[in-house]
Amino acid sequence: MLRARQMATDVKPLCGTATSGEDYNLSLHIAAVFIILFVSSTACAFPLIVVKAPRLRIPPTFLFIVRHFGTGVLIATAFVHLLPTAFISLTDPCLPNFWNKDYPAMAGALALAAVFMIAVVEMVFSPGKNGCAMPAEMMEESVGRGHGGENAKEGVDVGNQGAERRPEQGLINGRNSSIGRELQRMAKSSAGLDAVEGNILPQTKQESNQYVTPSSGNKTSATLIEEQNHKKALMQCLLLEMGILFHSVFIGMALSVAVGNDFIVLLIAITFHQTFEGLALGSRIAALSWRKHASQPWLMALAYGCTTPIGQAIGLATRNLYAPGSQVGLLMVGIMNAISSGLLTFTSLVDLMSEDFLSDESWTVLRGKRRVWACFLVFGGAFGMSLIGAWA
Repeated sequence: MLRARQMATDVKPLCGTATSGEDYNLSLHIAAVFIILFVSSTACAFPLIVVKAPRLRIPPTFLFIVRHFGTGVLIATAFVHLLPTAFISLTDPCLPNFWNKDYPAMAGALALAAVFMIAVVEMVFSPGKNGCAMPAEMMEESVGRGHGGENAKEGVDVGNQGAERRPEQGLINGRNSSIGRELQRMAKSSAGLDAVEGNILPQTKQESNQYVTPSSGNKTSATLIEEQNHKKALMQCLLLEMGILFHSVFIGMALSVAVGNDFIVLLIAITFHQTFEGLALGSRIAALSWRKHASQPWLMALAYGCTTPIGQAIGLATRNLYAPGSQVGLLMVGIMNAISSGLLTFTSLVDLMSEDFLSDESWTVLRGKRRVWACFLVFGGAFGMSLIGAWA
């Protein structure tokens, strides 16, 4: 009898099966594909439209709000949406014992591996690896200018800008915000922003003049540094989008196999999810300095807009075969969500939040009330996305 009880307790529950076609509303699911396509594409492209079409007269504070609100959204996506879902999927009782008994921490290990992978990628492609730090002779000239030396006339009068920028900051030591600098450069060119930003240090010509003056003969070095920083910011943005796109396919597939009231609730939640996430990603894409007729930013926005609908289309085509609760479905969703959570965790905390609030340059960009408002926006974005986690 004891043996029989042990055998009974060792019996695993059956995994989920494919959706039956009885309650499946095909026309509504097809309409949902176009709804998500429109919402996702519009949300991601809107910050680009704001930058490319100044005639719309969107308040310059829009990008400031979207940028920091979006940072909170991305952090909450990693911690509230992806990582818990990965643990739930990979520890489902119907999976083999390896996943739920022998090593239930697999989701965390995969997320950690993704963090290390992104760290290695950033080190490999770091501008500092190629010697973009300030040469010694440039440092001496900048120190002379910063302290009112004989070259001060050729440099920048730092004292008149409300805060002295030390030459050892920025490109020499500490993290220098590539995306943050691009965002400020873009925002400073918007009409009427001076009234909004107050006393913020200009970052384009004046920043480069702190290190390179016409008499220094290092214009080429300044150009190379600018190009390297742009490449770094672009790489960070691509890694951010990669982490988002990985899980978007499975969000779409889950939506397409849902039925009844669950489908309606999930559709509404995913609509808000895609809107917040799209604005967050779009604001980072718009922050980069693109050529006037560059197609890459629009293609990046389109890629985000199409990924979830592609997942929905796959779910529609395989609705009688694919079951999110099956062993294959649980492993696919769990592994991809774990990897995505690692990518978004590193990118949102290190490349976005850390550089926006903790880097040397952030203390010249965000001061006083602006820093407080930026913090509240991050908290608000995280709180809003966390609420959506109750349904999607």
